Amino acid sequence: MLSKSVFLLAGAGFAAAQSISSQCSSTLVSVAGSPDSSCLNPNGIVQIALTSSNSSVIPAVDSWLTGLCALGPCSNSSLDAVFTNITSGCSSELASLGLNTNGSTNLTLYLEEAYPTLRQVWCLKDTSVNELCVTEELTGVQNTTGTLTINNFITVVGEIISGSSSIPQSVACSNCSKAAYTIADSNFPALVSNSTSTVQSTCGSSFTDGQMPSGIEETASNSSSSSSGSTGGAVSLSVNSLSMGVTMLVVVSSIFAIFA
Repeated sequence: MLSKSVFLLAGAGFAAAQSISSQCSSTLVSVAGSPDSSCLNPNGIVQIALTSSNSSVIPAVDSWLTGLCALGPCSNSSLDAVFTNITSGCSSELASLGLNTNGSTNLTLYLEEAYPTLRQVWCLKDTSVNELCVTEELTGVQNTTGTLTINNFITVVGEIISGSSSIPQSVACSNCSKAAYTIADSNFPALVSNSTSTVQSTCGSSFTDGQMPSGIEETASNSSSSSSGSTGGAVSLSVNSLSMGVTMLVVVSSIFAIFA
C-alpha cells in the first residue's frame, strides 16, 4: 500500500545527501539558517542527522515533528523561497533523482498545494497512546524490520520496494493510516481514488468510508508562524549532517504515502 515510487525517491535522496556538491551543501546550510525555514523547525531536522549511527532515528523524528506542529504553518512565500533556493543550488542532485527543475514554477505551485495536507498528516496524534501517528507508524515498521537508523534506512526501503519485506497490516490498516488516507482522499480525491480497491482489499471497506477514526486528533497549530525562530545552531553544524537531516523530511512524509 505504501507508494513504492515515493519510497524510492526518499531512499535515493537519503543516499544522495551523503555525496552532494559543495554548492548544494552551502545552499542547504543557508536555507536552514534563513527566517523562511523557521516554520519547518530546521534545528529538529539537524538533530535527526546527529543521531548515532546505531541508534533509532524515531525519537529525533518525534522531537522534530512535535516542534514543527507547535509552530504556525509556512506561508506560500516562505515555501517558495525555500524551494527556489534548493532547486537552484541543488539542481544537479535533484536531476540525479529524475526531478527536472526547469518547470520550478509549476513545482512550487504543487508544493504549496500539497504542503497543508502533508503538515496535517505529519501532526496527527493517536490519543489512545498519546503519541504522534508518524512516531507510532515508524515504530510499527521498526518492530518488523529492526532498528531504523540513518545507515540502514536505505536498505529497509530497498527491501520494501523489492517485496522481500512488507509493512505489517497492523501498521498499514491502523487508525493512524486510516486518518492519513481520509485526509488525503478529502484533499486530493482524484489522486487517491486510483488506489481505493487495493486499499479496501487489504484493510476492508470501512477504511475508505471517509470517516475520521476515533482517538485520532489533529495537532497542527494554526497560529501564524514566527520568522524570528532561533536557527543559529543549524548553521554552525556540519554540512554533511545538515544535508542528511534535510532528506529525513522526505523520509518521514513518504511513510504516509499510502496511496499510489
